[in-house]
Amino acid sequence: MALSLTLPQIGDKSTTKDYIISVLGYDWPLSAKKVYNLIKKKYGHDVTYQAVYKTIHELIEKGVLEKKSNEYQINLKWLKDLHSYTEVIETNYYTKNRLKLIEGIKDAKKEGNINVLTFETFFDVEKYLYYLQKQYILSSKSKEVICVHHNHEWRPLFYLRAEYNWIKKVKGLGHQTYILCAGNTVIDRWCADFYRSIGCNVKLNTNCASTCELIVFGDVIIQVYLPSEIKSSIKGIFSKLKDVSKINQKTLIESIFEKKTDIKVIINKDYDLAEQIKKDTISNFC
Repeated sequence: MALSLTLPQIGDKSTTKDYIISVLGYDWPLSAKKVYNLIKKKYGHDVTYQAVYKTIHELIEKGVLEKKSNEYQINLKWLKDLHSYTEVIETNYYTKNRLKLIEGIKDAKKEGNINVLTFETFFDVEKYLYYLQKQYILSSKSKEVICVHHNHEWRPLFYLRAEYNWIKKVKGLGHQTYILCAGNTVIDRWCADFYRSIGCNVKLNTNCASTCELIVFGDVIIQVYLPSEIKSSIKGIFSKLKDVSKINQKTLIESIFEKKTDIKVIINKDYDLAEQIKKDTISNFC
């Protein structure tokens, strides 16, 4: 059944449905009589009690409202479904509209199922991949296995609350994340502890990401080819640091993550290959 997108729009063209949802959005549960009185008192909407009562039951049939005893309130399941739906749409539009305009992208080519993107900075790559993963995971109806291969872990050093909540949400939805990291520095270990604390599976000091960094989810395979100077800079800074609290984020940002360069990102869709990579990745945790 399609999701009902009844949204309150208070104004000259508002309907009785709009007013009912708006009233119950601020005060609940309410009887039909109280809803009617508040609509008249708060908005001065010219409507009969019979019309309000009939509309309430129409909204119940659509799953927008629910009845508790003899009172009514907004159905939280409808509200959550609506939130998830709008979040997916927002991400879809952002990703599609920004494909050729996204900040830092220098070139975009497509051949069949393969997209080749060239980004200007490492941060631009990460920002794009964040929205791409979010788009796919939010629209997925099945529990996904997400596999990541990195040279070094550093992302939690720059996480905002939104990214932190996103990773927790992925775990809460039943998706599993497996991270292989070639590095084993102080920063790698600190980031690994962070990921483990929110339910991710992480293994350090592994033989991975020698040619490219890798992200796999569903039938999507993403390969990130970092220039040698970027990899050398990360290795040099990470190998010398002995205390995460002494890390100089300004140096990291300027010398690595915002350094102007060419970073190739290849996005491919291949179900069989994706499944094989997932299987091989998970075998490291057995």
